[in-house]
Order: sequence, then structure tokens, then C-alpha cells
Amino acid sequence: MEEINTTRLGDIYVRREADIVKVRDRVRRLAREMGFDQTTQIKITTAVSELTRNIYEYARSGAISLAVAEVGHAAGLQITARDDGPGIEPELIERIMRGEFHSSHGLGIGLAGTRRLMDDFRVESSDGSGTRVTVIKWLPPARAAELRERVAEVRERFAETIEESAVEELEQQNRDLMSVLAELEEKREELERLNRELAESNRELEEANAKLRELAELKEEFLAVTTHDLRSPLTVISGVISFFSSGRLGELTPEQQHMVSMMERNTQNLIELVNDLLDSAKIESGTLQLDLAATDLAPLVAEVCEGMRTVAAEKGIALENGVASNLPRALADRAKLRRVIVNLVSNALKFTPKGGRVSISAALERENDAAVRDDGDDRVRVSVTDTGVGIPADDIPTLFDKYEQARSRATRSEKGTGLGLYITRQLVELHGGEINVTSTVGKGSTFSFTIPVAGDD
Repeated sequence: MEEINTTRLGDIYVRREADIVKVRDRVRRLAREMGFDQTTQIKITTAVSELTRNIYEYARSGAISLAVAEVGHAAGLQITARDDGPGIEPELIERIMRGEFHSSHGLGIGLAGTRRLMDDFRVESSDGSGTRVTVIKWLPPARAAELRERVAEVRERFAETIEESAVEELEQQNRDLMSVLAELEEKREELERLNRELAESNRELEEANAKLRELAELKEEFLAVTTHDLRSPLTVISGVISFFSSGRLGELTPEQQHMVSMMERNTQNLIELVNDLLDSAKIESGTLQLDLAATDLAPLVAEVCEGMRTVAAEKGIALENGVASNLPRALADRAKLRRVIVNLVSNALKFTPKGGRVSISAALERENDAAVRDDGDDRVRVSVTDTGVGIPADDIPTLFDKYEQARSRATRSEKGTGLGLYITRQLVELHGGEINVTSTVGKGSTFSFTIPVAGDD
């Protein structure tokens, strides 16, 4: 075979993925300039795309060298793809040429497919020296003769194209850079504006928070003073009513007895309201103190039941005391523990219809009962169970929140401030216990809380 003479046209370097498109575009224009038909142009650009992508994917850098090849009367386009990669082992080259290895990138035709698209194909590779693939596409004889006459023109035209492309690319990069800078400046101005707005919002929030804190302090102070001033006259009124109902002023007529009873109930409701407000204020300020002592639960629960039996009887509700007398004593503030039980029983009576039942029970939870206790302390669990209307599951998570009943009063017929369960939970937790509730709508609820057992000391 005669020696192939080449006239170098130029190199296109491959350092980034965008260069694949650049090589494909310039080789397509060169093939058209050299006189290849449209189908052959597609074959050439497909082959060079595969070669260029292999350079980028497997070696990350390299170059495509273009030249006019001449041998005898034949002429064509020679493309050499050289890379700076690790090279290809001879066994792998043989697999590639047999079509047993396909590229995982680009069109996926591999070097074997590239060889089928071109007329001449040669690959050279060695370990550590990179890979060089040379392909040639020959022109038909008539077109070859034309090309041989204007090789210098094609070379000059390609050089101009390379220079124009370099200038165009540099100008495009400049345009892109200016666009990025303009966008960054716009973002900077936007960020400064947002920072100013944020600073202004923070200042307004700080002022609003200061005013809210001031109002909250005034509210708490007003509430404490007002409730304290209300308690004294209410206590006097309650004493006077008790004096009337004792019979020391003579026997009352049924109508008078009814009116005294009504005044007594309303006065007691007001006293409980005042106590709730005062206790709530003390709890939130952290000034509520407990007077802890060993407390017998059975007589305490009996006392609560005795005091509330009249209310239960008026509503036609059975009030049952199931607390055994042999329970260990609890470590508690007796007055506060009584308040907890009263709140729960009162709450159960409120939401249990006529003919229902409210029962109080208690059981010991020992520290070795792993299913119940895991903190090393014996506790007594007191439960108040009713057969009332029940509580929807969605309401249970907020049931012990402050003023929860007052917020939902529109859907309830019973009166209340919504402080009862809130105070109950706070008092239980101050004792080191916990409170929870289980309920089924239409069947009733069970409120239960734990209280520590008093030690031998």
C-alpha cells in the first residue's frame, strides 16, 4: 500500500464536555467544505463524536487532529483522536474490535462502530502513554480531484474557522461572565434589601414582644390582686350563708331553703373560680409550694366523696368509692392532693348524664413491675372512671391545656374556666407524678394519675 501523505489542518483540544459539541460542529462544517455528501457527513460526525466522547470520559483531556489525506489519486479526511489516559490493554483492544465491548457513554457504538463508519481505522495504545485512534474517510474520485486542487484553500478556510470560533467562544464567555456578574449584583442588592426588611421586622418584633411581656405582667398582677380581693368577701358571704342554713335564725321555709341552697352553690362556684385563678398564677410564677407529708388516701377519698355526694344525687349519678384502706400512704400535700381528686370527680360528674356512674379506685404500682414502673419508685395510681359522654380522640392532646374548656365552650353545655384540668396536671407533676386519660365517645372516660409512696422516714 502506498504511503499516505497528510496536510495538517489543525487541532481541537478536548478538556470539557462542551468540547464534544464543538468538535462535532466544526468537523461537520469541514466535511461539507471538503465536498462529502450529506449521508457521509453524518457518518463522519457520528464517528468523531464517539472518539471525542471517549477522550473526555476515559482520559478527561486530549485533542482531535484533522488533516487532508492523499494517496495516489485518492483524497479524504483524516481524523486522529489522541488522549492522555492510561492506555488500553491489547486484550481489551481485541475485544473492542470484535464488538464485544461497547461504550457506556455517548451513542454507545464504541470503537468497533466507529470503524464500520469510516474507511480506514487504526488504533495505537500502550500502558501509561495514552491512546491514539486514526480514521480516514475517502472522497469519491471526482470530488477527490477537486479537493486535491484546493487543499491550501481548505486549510486556510479551516484556520479562519478555528480563529473565528475561538473569538466567538471568548466573546460568548465574556457575555456569560457579564451576565453572571449582573445577576450576582442583582442578587446582592436583593439580599441587602431583604436584610434591611429583616432587621426592621426584628426591631418591630422586639418592640411587640416587649409590649406583650409588659401586658402579660400587668395582666398577671391585675389577676392576682383582683382574685385576692374577691376571696375575702366571698369567704364572708359563704359564712353568712352557712349561718342561715344552720337553723340558728329559725327554721327556713322551703322557698327560703331553696334560695339559700342556690346562693351557697353559686358562692362555692365563685370561690373555686378564684382559687383556680390564684393557683394558676402561682404555678406560672413558680411560687406555689407543697407541704409534703405521709397522707392516707382512703380517708381523703372518702372525705371527697362525702362532700360531693349531694351534687351526684341531684344529678342522679351513682358515686362509688373503691379505694381500699390498706394502701400505703402517699407522699403528698394533702390539700393539693384533695384538690386534684375533687377536680377529677367534679369533671366526671359534669359530663356524666343522669343514671350514670362515677367511681374512684386506687392501686399500688411497685418498682419491680417492669410493665408499669422503670424509675425505681413505688407509686399509687388513682383512677376516676365515668360513664359519661366521652372525649373525641382529637381533643385529648390539648385536654390539659390552659383554658381549653373555655375555648371549646361553644360545643359544651357545662360551665367552666378551663383551668381545672390544667391545674390538676400541674399539681400532679409538682408531686413527681404523671396524669393521663383514656376515653371512648359515648361510653365514658378514665382519668388516672400517680403519686409517690411515702418512705419509712
